[in-house]
Amino acid sequence: MAIRKFRSKMKPIVIVITLAFALSSLIAAYYTMSSQLAVKNYAFKINGEKVDAVNIARAKNMISANLQNRGDDKILETLAVDQAIEDELVQQMADNLKIKVSGSDVNREYETIENRIKDKDQFQRMLQAQGYTKASFKKEIERSLKRMKVLETFAENAKVSDDEVLKMYNDNKYTMFAGADFETIKDGLKKSLMQTAGNREFYKELQNMKKNMKLDDVREQFAGFEEKVKTTKDGIDFTNVDYSKLYVQFLGEGMNPEDAELQLDKVLDYQAKILNSAKSYGVEVDENLPVLIRVEDAYEGIAEKVKSQITYNDEDLMKYFKDNKGRYDIYPSADAYIAILRTEPSQADKDAAKAKAENIMKKVTVNNFADTAKAESDCPSASRGGDLDWFGKGQMVPEFEKAAFEGKAGEIYPEVVGTQFGQHIIYVTDKNEAENKVKASHILVSYKVSEETMKEALAEAQKAAEKISSGEITFKDLPRDKYTGGELFEKISETGYIPGIGFNEELAGAVYKAPLQKVETLRMGDDVFLFQKTRENKYKSAEFSEVKDRVANEYVNEKSLEKLKSIFEK
Repeated sequence: MAIRKFRSKMKPIVIVITLAFALSSLIAAYYTMSSQLAVKNYAFKINGEKVDAVNIARAKNMISANLQNRGDDKILETLAVDQAIEDELVQQMADNLKIKVSGSDVNREYETIENRIKDKDQFQRMLQAQGYTKASFKKEIERSLKRMKVLETFAENAKVSDDEVLKMYNDNKYTMFAGADFETIKDGLKKSLMQTAGNREFYKELQNMKKNMKLDDVREQFAGFEEKVKTTKDGIDFTNVDYSKLYVQFLGEGMNPEDAELQLDKVLDYQAKILNSAKSYGVEVDENLPVLIRVEDAYEGIAEKVKSQITYNDEDLMKYFKDNKGRYDIYPSADAYIAILRTEPSQADKDAAKAKAENIMKKVTVNNFADTAKAESDCPSASRGGDLDWFGKGQMVPEFEKAAFEGKAGEIYPEVVGTQFGQHIIYVTDKNEAENKVKASHILVSYKVSEETMKEALAEAQKAAEKISSGEITFKDLPRDKYTGGELFEKISETGYIPGIGFNEELAGAVYKAPLQKVETLRMGDDVFLFQKTRENKYKSAEFSEVKDRVANEYVNEKSLEKLKSIFEK
């Protein structure tokens, strides 16, 4: 359960990007709902402040899209209303803390998001699809930055003792901190614990504000969705929001709605059992926290009590060691700095793709289009003769969309069309003017890195290797616009697994063959790897005396988990 203390803090801006730009298929749904709300443009007031009804419509659409349009409509509405309430309360919390966000910060974030979408017109269409203007999207960014600053303020003011930091390390030094020296990570560890403690205080304050807020002037379509007790299990109250969050979590894990409904009662019973068991174990739980956090705190508290009651002797530990010896043996591994030089097609490579596409264009006809696509196209649609089926506005990159909608049904578009993906020959097979849709096939000649370009990339990587070897630069100094990675990858296995990259037998093999500390390059397809092996471990059979502390730690953890299972699964 300690892993909960290390949930990464996701910048709210990232959430805005992810949700706002993944939903082009919901344009119609958005406009349907926003038109229903046009007459009354706010949903309710919180402490006198109006909450825009469109924000609730947008939140509901986002939740629905993430669930692939599955789920009970009332549950989605409940979560959307709760999200809007919490968002407004956080803004009021920011005002109470006198938190300000500058216009330059907002503009910088806006430009960062805009620059991720290469086509500016497409970016504007994405904003419109979510009901944003440039001004209202900037306002959304401002609110997100305020929320982030609120969380940062709580983290900065959190109290974490040195003993708490040391305990966290000792509890996890053979798992998440394996191989890490305490002195090296203690500052980062303390910062993470402060963030967790700050989040707790934030949620406590938010919960307090929800209890004491003045919610009024609620529009008819939003009445009844505010948070209230939905069910009581063994004396523990669960609200409609608690219920809805679990339901959505189950759907997100792949359950169908019917199974999610059945699972809900079981999980709520289980959570009530944990909270009630905390009392019998003398574990204090802060009632001012949301119920899901209280459940986690109760379980962790009970787990600590159970662990403290586990006893053992050397005979117990030796037996455990022998039964699990393979866990303690040291297997071959290596550590290496690894960076990848991104090789992009040169202008000459792009010109070659265009020339090839133009040659195909001279030969292709409506009658032989499918066969030509199967033979020449670099798109996965080649197996279907290039068929892309029906699509509407906003579903294709702008250059392709423009040509497809301008082209005549039953004809090949008269020019080769260039996009970021390559050069396209487009055959407009049909059109539906009523629905503003086009059915098309295409032949794609993608941009490919030539041998000449690869030679230049290898030469550049070799120069970088020489600079690192001479001490002129380090892997961290490699230009970010050309290289990715550059950090130390630890415990690379002989089987080819590289933590953080995955299985790559060729790269792992090259690392093992390389001399220690030598910076080398490796070409794999269109990728050029730059690497330096810094350490290599040979196989070593474990001795009990050398790993006794770890054996004791894992023995206690395993026995306490068995005890917890017997407590909660009776």
